[in-house]
Amino acid sequence: MNDLVNIVMNLVKTPSLSGKEKNVAYLIRDFMSQYGVDKTHIDRYGNVIGVVRGGIDKVIVFEGHMDHVPPGDLSNWKYDPYEARIVDNKIYGRGTVDMKGAIGAMIHSISNIKEKDSPSIYYVFVPYEEISEGTLFRKAIEDTLGIKPDLVVLGEATKLNLHIGQRGRTVIKAVFHGVSAHASMPSMGVNALKAASRYIVSLIHTSEGLQEHPILGKSTIEPTIIDCSPRSPPMIPDKCVLIIDYRMIIGETKTAIMNFLKSIAKELIVENIARKIDLNIMIEEAIMWTGTKVMIEHYYPAWLNTDADVINNALSIIRKYNPIAKTSVWKFSTDGVYSAGEVNIPTIGIGPGDETLAHKPNEFIEIDQLLKASDIYSDIINKYFMK
Repeated sequence: MNDLVNIVMNLVKTPSLSGKEKNVAYLIRDFMSQYGVDKTHIDRYGNVIGVVRGGIDKVIVFEGHMDHVPPGDLSNWKYDPYEARIVDNKIYGRGTVDMKGAIGAMIHSISNIKEKDSPSIYYVFVPYEEISEGTLFRKAIEDTLGIKPDLVVLGEATKLNLHIGQRGRTVIKAVFHGVSAHASMPSMGVNALKAASRYIVSLIHTSEGLQEHPILGKSTIEPTIIDCSPRSPPMIPDKCVLIIDYRMIIGETKTAIMNFLKSIAKELIVENIARKIDLNIMIEEAIMWTGTKVMIEHYYPAWLNTDADVINNALSIIRKYNPIAKTSVWKFSTDGVYSAGEVNIPTIGIGPGDETLAHKPNEFIEIDQLLKASDIYSDIINKYFMK
């Protein structure tokens, strides 16, 4: 069996839900040691970091996340999601595309680094990205390593195209307050569920006027979770919690987003449909697999790499393996929200696999793309375009 295929299959066979990445973290650490990093360690947040010392004063980071989403209803899978079965030159399993295939390719590429005067190379594999992208990447770069990379290469799936940006994401918690009453006498209360429902309808109508970016596309806003209390069929609920997913483009700020959402809420208060509506960006405490606690604010800025030299040089490397490679952007959010969106580090994305398969049953990755991805990652070092 090909060494790279073996790495990926072992990673897929090792479940690593968010916050439960311990076993795969140690597996990745051991694989990196085997493939030739100068140093590897796991920090207190659970990030796995490998270092190859370079001969020039440049720093490049290859980055990926170790966690994956749950497999969901197993009856929707052709094969066990953790079996890592090979069928028609594809590896099937949860996390193959998102994103253990890329992690395997990055690890495998280490042994093919030939350039003596290469930059210092850091391989950073983070936990908990599926819940909060960028948060643990920041911890690795700033708290653990204290470095300022000259380039970040993300391994999220691109079908071996070059991705240069994405819309941002924020999660808003809206709490609707009413007055409880018997359901047979609704006029005696203020129904928080009705208020939330009216708010959702208003969101649908106003979303048509959201801003649009020529490359990143249009902002979107979607209600994703709703919960009311008390939970009693003959009782009008006096509290309803609504979770909202807002995907924003470059130029949209926290203040602008919150003012927009509050303006809709104000109309409901004026009409006495709700007594009070609290709107806030979600902040929560998360516990990493190491036991370390991390405070998370669910606000992740949009970003777009416009550096023509970086883009053109990256494309010239990729097109050796994918002659029709083009530039594009991700539909979803990535750890680039930190590197590019917050601290303006030049960031690009090159990964094996089809991003539309992420989070779906019967996720798979083509072995041919894995092999090419490994060569691309090592070529980025061997033909480093920022010397």
